[in-house]
Amino acid sequence: LRTARWLAPRTSAVLGIGALSRAGHRRAAAHPCASRASSNEDNSSDKPPDKPQETSTMSSTMIRTPNGMMAEDDILALFDQVGFKPPPGASTEQALLVLMQEVQRQAEEERAGKRRARGRTAELPTPPTAAAAAAVLQSEFGAAVEPIHPCGCEIKGVDIASMGGQLPPKLAGAVEVLMAEHGFALFRGQGTPQNESNVAGTYLSAEQQCALSECFGAGALHSTHGVHPEAPCRDVFRLSNHPDHGFNSVGPEWHNDGSFCRDVFGHVVYHIVKAPSGAGDTEFAHLGNAFDQLGADVQARLRRCASVNSNSGAVHPMAHNHPVSGRPSLYLHLGMTGAILEKLSGGGGEGGSGSLGGGGGGGGGEAAKSTAGADPRFGDGSTPADLPKPVVGGPVAQAPDLRAWRPADMEQFFCAYSELLDSPEVRYSHSWREGDVVVVDNLAVAHKAAPGAHTMDAGLRILHRTTVLSSLGTFDPPPELGMPVELPTTGKCPFEEGAGWFEGYVGFRWGAWDSRATPH
Repeated sequence: LRTARWLAPRTSAVLGIGALSRAGHRRAAAHPCASRASSNEDNSSDKPPDKPQETSTMSSTMIRTPNGMMAEDDILALFDQVGFKPPPGASTEQALLVLMQEVQRQAEEERAGKRRARGRTAELPTPPTAAAAAAVLQSEFGAAVEPIHPCGCEIKGVDIASMGGQLPPKLAGAVEVLMAEHGFALFRGQGTPQNESNVAGTYLSAEQQCALSECFGAGALHSTHGVHPEAPCRDVFRLSNHPDHGFNSVGPEWHNDGSFCRDVFGHVVYHIVKAPSGAGDTEFAHLGNAFDQLGADVQARLRRCASVNSNSGAVHPMAHNHPVSGRPSLYLHLGMTGAILEKLSGGGGEGGSGSLGGGGGGGGGEAAKSTAGADPRFGDGSTPADLPKPVVGGPVAQAPDLRAWRPADMEQFFCAYSELLDSPEVRYSHSWREGDVVVVDNLAVAHKAAPGAHTMDAGLRILHRTTVLSSLGTFDPPPELGMPVELPTTGKCPFEEGAGWFEGYVGFRWGAWDSRATPH
C-alpha cells in the first residue's frame, strides 16, 4: 500500500465519486477477484448514489460501498490503482472492506503521529518594533521591507525554497514583528518546479510550506480542517474554484481563521499553487486601522463585548490590544458569530436608550462622551436599555450584568463592520501571481475571498493554506468582564426572549448574503 496521505483521501474520493478511467476498467477485467463477487450484491433495485457515477460496461455486477452501489470493475481498478492485493479467497466486497479498514487505520496513524512539532524557534528583535525588524533583515540577511498601503508589507531578497522552508530564528522573529505591525508579509516568486497532484507550476512543496509555517508562533501546525482528495498532505487545506481541485465557496465574509478554537490560530500561510489570470483576489483588512476609524465611545463599548462562535461556542473579545504591537484592534468572524455578549458599564446599570445605529441617551461608557470622528453606522456607543438579560437559573445567571444583542442589532453591526473593513483606509486586495506566499498575523488582519475567487471565469485557482498554533495561549475575553469562555449555541439560549442565538453558518443571515456566496 502507498502512504496514508495518498491512499486515504484518494481511495475515499473514488468511492465517493465512483469514476475511474476506462483504461482502469480494462486493466481490472482479469482481476483475481472478478469471479468471486459476494452473493449479497444488488443491482437496479437499490437507490443510486447521490453523485453521478461513470459505470463500466464490462460488468453488470454491482457492489455496495459506503456511498452507494458501484460497478465491480471500478472497484477492481481502484485496487490496481492503489497497489492493493486482496486477501486470497476474498470476494470483491470483502476485499473492499479490508481496504477501507486499512485506509482508516493509516489515517488514524497519521493523525496520531502527524508532524512532530518543532517548537518555537523565532527570536524577536530588541526592541520588538518594525524598525528594529527591518534593520535585522537588512544587516543580517540582506533583505528589504517595502510597506504596502493600507496594510501588509513585501519582504524582498528571501528565497524560502533554498532554505527548505526553515527560516533562521532571527529572520522568522523579524518577520513576526513586521506582521504584528503591518498585518501580513508577502514573499514573491517563491518555489521551484513542482507537479503535486498533477498541477505543474513553480511553487513551494507541501513539506516546504509546512516547514515555513512552523517557523512562527508555537512552532507547530494547528490543522483542524478537512482534507481534500488532492491535498498533498494532512496539514494543507486546499482551496480552489473547481471542486475537483479543492474546497470551494469558502470564506466570502470578513473573518479570522480558527475562531471556533479558544486558542485561535496565531499565524496563517497562504500560498498560490495555480494563479488565476484575472478575478480571484484575497482581501486583507488591518484590524488596528479599523479600530482607529471608530469614535471613542464605540471603541469603549466594543471593549465590553464578545462574540460567541456559532459552531463551537468559543467566546472571543471584539476589541483587544494586539499581544505583540500593543495596538488596539477589532476581532469578529462574520460567518461564524452566533451571538454577541455585552457587559453593562458601571457594574450593573441598565445602559442608555439608544440603538446600535442611532443616537440614544445615557449609556455611560468607560470613556467620556465624544463623538468626534465617530462613524454614524456604529451609533454613539450607548447600550440599549432593553437588551435581553440572562435567564434565571441558566448558565450565565451568575453574571447579571451581561446582556445579549438582538438579531437586528447583530445584522446592523455586521453590515457596518463589513463596510468598514471594505473601506480604502483598511482594505488591501491581493492579486495572486505564481509563487506568491502571504503569511498573516491572524490577530492583526482579517481576510476574505474576493468576488470571482469561487468561479472559473479567470481560469483555475488553487490556494494552499496552513495554520499555526499560537504561542500566546487562549484568546478569551478579559477576566474583568466576567464572561464565560465557552457558551455552545447548540444548547438553549441562556438569555431572555429576543436574544440573537444562532448555530452553524450565519453568513446568509445578514445583509446581501447572496451577493457574496452560496451558503455553505
